[in-house]
Amino acid sequence: MKSDRIIALDIGTDGIRLAVVSTGTSTVHDSDFAAYPADVPAELPQEALVAMTLKRLLEGRNPSTNQARISIEGQSVFSRLVKLPMVGSDEQEKTIRHEAVQNIPFPIHEVVWDAHIIDPENPEPEVLLVAVKVELVEGLVHAVRANGLAVEQISVAPVALANALRASGEQGPVLLVDAGEQTANLVFVDGPRIFFRTLPVAGGDPDRLAQEIERSITFYRGQQQGREPERILMIGAGDLSTRFAMPVEQVESISVCGGLAADPAFLINLIPASLQQERELKRRQPLWLISAILLMLMLAVWIVNVHLQMKQSVKVMASVEQQINDLSRIEQTMLPLEARMDELNEQAGRYRITLEQRTLWLETLSEIRGLLPEGMFLISSEPIRPLGQLAGTRISVVSYLDKEPKGQDAVKLLRDALRSCEQFSEKTKVFSRPSKKLFAREFVLDVYFAEDKS
Repeated sequence: MKSDRIIALDIGTDGIRLAVVSTGTSTVHDSDFAAYPADVPAELPQEALVAMTLKRLLEGRNPSTNQARISIEGQSVFSRLVKLPMVGSDEQEKTIRHEAVQNIPFPIHEVVWDAHIIDPENPEPEVLLVAVKVELVEGLVHAVRANGLAVEQISVAPVALANALRASGEQGPVLLVDAGEQTANLVFVDGPRIFFRTLPVAGGDPDRLAQEIERSITFYRGQQQGREPERILMIGAGDLSTRFAMPVEQVESISVCGGLAADPAFLINLIPASLQQERELKRRQPLWLISAILLMLMLAVWIVNVHLQMKQSVKVMASVEQQINDLSRIEQTMLPLEARMDELNEQAGRYRITLEQRTLWLETLSEIRGLLPEGMFLISSEPIRPLGQLAGTRISVVSYLDKEPKGQDAVKLLRDALRSCEQFSEKTKVFSRPSKKLFAREFVLDVYFAEDKS
C-alpha cells in the first residue's frame, strides 16, 4: 500500500542511492544507485546536480509513493556529544538550545539543527547535537521536490546506519564501519548511546582505514568515555579481520536507506523552517476553504435579503446604503495591509537571493580542508573580528605525529600553504602550539583573509 512505503534517498559524495522501503522496518523492495555525471561544469550548484541525478533514477520507475526521506552525508554536518547540566524537565529544552548556540561553530540562524537525548532518565543526560547549513538543506529539498517528491524527513547517513543496526536487534557495544569510495562512516552504538565520525578515507585503502579505525576507537574511549566495541561490522570494505584482535564481520543487511525507514532509536530530523511553515499552511488550508465557503454563502444570503428589502421601502434602502458605507471603510483599512504584503514580498525576494549565494564560511572551510595534508584534521573554527570587523578565522587542527614529514615543521608548512593561497593573506600565523603528546598534537592558526570580508 502507498502509505506503507517511503522512498529513501541516500545522497552521498559520489552519487545517490534510491530505495523503496517499508516504513517501520528496514525491508528494501527496490534499490538502485546513480553516480553524479562526470562531465558537468564545476560551477554547477549541488542542488542542480542532485536534481539531475535523481531524475535519472526515477525515470521509468513507479514507486507507488511520493513520500521521501533523505540522508545527508556525514562530512557535510557538524555533530557533537554534550552532557547537560542537572536541570528540571521544564528547563531542558532551553538548556539544549543554549548548548547548541555555544557548541555549533556557526551562527544559529544560519543552520538547521536538531538534538537527540541519549538517556532521558539520566539526571545529567548526554545530547547528540547535529547541525547543517541552511543553504545545503534547502537546496536538497528543492532538488527532491523538483522531481515530484514530498520531503518527509531529513536525517544524517551515520544516524540512519545506527537506526538500521538497532532495528536488526544489535545492542552493542559495536562499531559499524561503512567504507565508501571517498569517505568512511564510523558509527559506535552501545545501547542508547551513539557516537559517529566521518573520515576522508576510502574503503579501497585498507591500511589507512585500519589505522583510522584504531585511532577512532582510542578517541572514543578516551575523549568520549565510551566502552571499547566487542565487534566491528564492515560494510563495503575489504577483509580487515587480521588487523584487529576483536571479531570483524562483513554485513549486507545494514544500509542507510533501510535505516531511514526503520523505527528510529536515534531521531534526528533536519527539516528547514521554510518547509515546516509550508506544512503548517497546508494543514490550515481546509479550515480556510470551509471559512471561504461559509463566507460566500453568507454573502449570497445577504444579497438576496438586500434585494427583497429594496422593494419594500425607502427605509430599507437607507439601511443598505449604510452597509455599503461600512464596507467602504473596511476596504480603506485593508489598503495598509496590502502595502505591508507588498513589502513582505520584497523582503522575501531579497532573502531568496541571499540563500542562493554561496556562503563565505563554506568556501573558506572547503579551501582550508583542501590544503590540509594527510594526517591533519580540522576540528573547529571561529571568526576573528578585531574592532567588530571580520578579518579571518581561527582554526584548531589535530595532527597525527606519525604522518608529519621528518625533519620539517608541519605546522609552519601548513601556515605557509595558507599564506600562499589567494584567499588568505601573509598575516596568517600560528596562534598557539601546545607540546606534542602521545601520537598527536593540537595547534591553532589565525588565518586572515586577503580581502576585507565585512
